[in-house]
Amino acid sequence: MQTEVAGRTVTGVAPAPEDLVVSKLARLDERDKRFVGAIHERRPLDLTLLERRIRETDLDPAVAERAIAYIRGLQSEG
Repeated sequence: MQTEVAGRTVTGVAPAPEDLVVSKLARLDERDKRFVGAIHERRPLDLTLLERRIRETDLDPAVAERAIAYIRGLQSEG
């Protein structure tokens, strides 16, 4: 979306929640788990999309597998 602000064109970007969550899943400390869990509880995340996004990143394979295991756990909770 583009809009004029003070005579300048500004482009707004609204990434999908799943795209934002991937960075939290890469670190996945307790604070990140609470954040992701709260989002998923409020508005269920597309866990299939999340897994695909994780696989599309340049994460260390062990980190990616840990993140995928975590989101699969969210799926079994739902």
